[in-house]
Amino acid sequence: MFKQYINGRVVDGNGDKKAVLDPATNEIIDYVSCADKAQAEEALNAANEAFKTWSKTPVNERAEWLYKLKEACTAERDKLIELVSKESGRPYPAACGDVDWLLISLSYYAEQAKRVEGTVLPYQGNGDKPNYQIVTRQPVGVTVGHIAWNYPLGNASIKMCPAIASGCTCVIKPSSETPLATLYVGEIAERIGFPKGVLNIISGPANEVAKTLNESKIPRLISLIGSYETGLKLLEQSSTSLKKYSLELGGNAPVVVMPDADLDEVAANIVAKKVGFAGQTCVNYNRIYIHSSIYEELCKRIAKELGKVKLGKWKDEGYIMGPVIDNKARDRMLDLIKDATDNGATLVMGGEIPKEFEKGAYITPALLKDVNDEMRVSKEEIFGPIIPIQSFETLDEAIEKANNTIFGLSAYFFGHNSKEMSKFFENVTAGEFFVNGGGGTEFSPHSGAKQSGMGCDKSKWSLEEYYDIKFMSMIP
Repeated sequence: MFKQYINGRVVDGNGDKKAVLDPATNEIIDYVSCADKAQAEEALNAANEAFKTWSKTPVNERAEWLYKLKEACTAERDKLIELVSKESGRPYPAACGDVDWLLISLSYYAEQAKRVEGTVLPYQGNGDKPNYQIVTRQPVGVTVGHIAWNYPLGNASIKMCPAIASGCTCVIKPSSETPLATLYVGEIAERIGFPKGVLNIISGPANEVAKTLNESKIPRLISLIGSYETGLKLLEQSSTSLKKYSLELGGNAPVVVMPDADLDEVAANIVAKKVGFAGQTCVNYNRIYIHSSIYEELCKRIAKELGKVKLGKWKDEGYIMGPVIDNKARDRMLDLIKDATDNGATLVMGGEIPKEFEKGAYITPALLKDVNDEMRVSKEEIFGPIIPIQSFETLDEAIEKANNTIFGLSAYFFGHNSKEMSKFFENVTAGEFFVNGGGGTEFSPHSGAKQSGMGCDKSKWSLEEYYDIKFMSMIP
């Protein structure tokens, strides 16, 4: 039974007992004794009290605690990998990546907080008296982080690590679908005597726990990785007081493939992106636009590459794709495919529930040809292993299609003409761009435009959100 981590102690939840399922088998992994409203308030109060001293703790000491937590989590790496894999359905290599993201974030923010500097403005006189003007930064206060299920530890790390490093305190709420690995970090924190109240990890129903965290006047910053609809609900619930926000609300990423692209590399890249963690990432390819001169050929090469992929779990060998998160998500994939084929698209391959994996939330990766922008698969964030392709004639047409969405998180371009790259970059509205398979790191900014959110995750720009600017004008 997994428990809550509140004010430095692992405690039983006062709410209901919830089973957490392995999506590969739909068998129960373990149970969580959920937190209730009173415990959400207790976590907020603990964080509020701890902020009084933690905010004044020297940055080197804060960094030492993050390194201690990293060392303890590294010792438990195998356990954390197993928990992430079982609760999210990630095959072993992908689960390793999620855990290692946590470990990297712990040390990155420990060091980056040491580089946050103030400024002395140019000397100003005040009559016959000297006047010095200083700008510095102070931690904002208590922060709340709502974590998406697809990266249980990676997503948690980019919320809790900058908070702790900056001198803020935090309450982290993992998704109810994947709470186990994150709650286990709470157990590790208790064992090393992590300072009371600085980090709190609680799991429970959103309509009780998340609502309580959002409506409270204690948090000064609320962050979320989740859906657009959840973001709107959070803003409504949290309007009880002025707060800062960092909201990553998903995307509908366009992919534009030009005639001079390396077709084998593009095909391999598209398949790897869409079957890696079964396509369940907010930055995943959603609308794939291929120039008409290479359309048929690239479709064949994508199909050939898809033929290498096998369904499996955990440490199965080969080119493995795991399940989607649950049967509801799998059934939604089937609905998206049906809507597309009913409206003129062709299902080239995949899109079926395999008999040998029917107990789990599995679907074979699907290739849809001749999709259009009116289909659900183009309008909605897919969040699954569907590859929808359509053709275009000119780059101007592709740019217009790319911008035809309320979202603006990630955008992708394949081709080698620098003028075309620049035109795409300058005219498509998105927070991040990737050319010819380039990718971000734990240290590059991850931000969105339009309805994909506000604020930034990862990098030094994310850390800045955890500070308020503080100005002083001084006549000695």
